[in-house]
Amino acid sequence: MRVLFPTLKENGTAGLLLFAGSLILLFGMMFAEFTYSNYNMANNYISDLGNFNHPVPAIIFNASIIIFGALAIYSGLIIRTTLDKWLGILIILAGAAGIGVGVFNEGTILFIHYLCAFTVFIGGCIAIFWSTKVLYRRPTSYVFMIMGLIVVFYISFVIFNMVSGSPDKIRLGIGAGGMERMVVFPTIFWVMATGIYLVGQAQIDKTTIAIGGEKKGRF
Repeated sequence: MRVLFPTLKENGTAGLLLFAGSLILLFGMMFAEFTYSNYNMANNYISDLGNFNHPVPAIIFNASIIIFGALAIYSGLIIRTTLDKWLGILIILAGAAGIGVGVFNEGTILFIHYLCAFTVFIGGCIAIFWSTKVLYRRPTSYVFMIMGLIVVFYISFVIFNMVSGSPDKIRLGIGAGGMERMVVFPTIFWVMATGIYLVGQAQIDKTTIAIGGEKKGRF
């Protein structure tokens, strides 16, 4: 696969794209919230930002998550061949589902939208756990394992609230939007951290080669 940034090599390029994509998504969400009249982070779902009933935030949010998804797919294709097959596949899957969230936004086919959203949630969660096996060493792996458990905890409540049909839904004091963000924000943080790590590792590898030293292991 063509490397966009030759000085960073394959994994460094993948890392830079993951970091850039997650930053674009995070700021896209923020800007969409700023332009959405009476938006409440606790009570409104993130997907509300993509509904074209509010066209300005919808354009911002949908564009940002589609860009994130495209960059994640490209990065996943690189990681699949150069770092770890299954980690790359999980990132590709989450990226493709992210594009699906933007294309099939809340104002279109809800079944496809929810399917894509939960694919992002679950694929990202599994990627966090898998990275502790193939990418990170202790104690860093413990940090991401705890983060993954937090994501699992909140995903379970989100799913329960959707399928229970009960008016007395469990919000844990932070609202439906807050619970969703407790799934999304740790995942975005992991993507950003992994991107930074891969870029940093590429720089270390380049320096190591330049001085004729030995390559270090996982972080």
